[in-house]
Amino acid sequence: MIASVARTLLLINFLAICMLHNMAFASEDQRLFKAAFIYNFAKFTRWPSTADNIDETDIFLCTQGQDQLVTDLTRLKGKVIKGRALYVKKFTETEYCHMLYIATSKKDNYIDTLNAIRNKPILTISEIKNFAKSGGIIELHHKKGQTHITANLNAAHENKLELSSRLLMLSNIIPSNK
Repeated sequence: MIASVARTLLLINFLAICMLHNMAFASEDQRLFKAAFIYNFAKFTRWPSTADNIDETDIFLCTQGQDQLVTDLTRLKGKVIKGRALYVKKFTETEYCHMLYIATSKKDNYIDTLNAIRNKPILTISEIKNFAKSGGIIELHHKKGQTHITANLNAAHENKLELSSRLLMLSNIIPSNK
């Protein structure tokens, strides 16, 4: 009897550990999938050719704050997009950023950053709830096992960016305020 109970408890512990292990891998897969989304956003964004911050040979993805996705984004360093190398760095100066990922750790003060870079050709991306409604360009969110994109075309136009129709077909669009 005691051996049977011990085996049952051992089996329950083993199954619990397996479930936690699978959940950790699912979470990591989800983050890597989001990092791939962000990488592809550069492919589907057109920056103005006269932009002061456009380096003709490189693309700079800046990050602000810290969350696990920031760590995953550093894996993109050196990837090539449209023949240009991608560099990932901490956000300090807007003139060297093409894209800016704002981590969830900045949820209390990201509006200040959005206001500081308004009208500059920087594609802003975040997982912060209501980011796109608050003036960010692309918001990523996870619902029912899928990653969803919300795009704010007004913010993109203010920042002089053009988002590809292929990206927009995958996005929920924030209604125009005009």
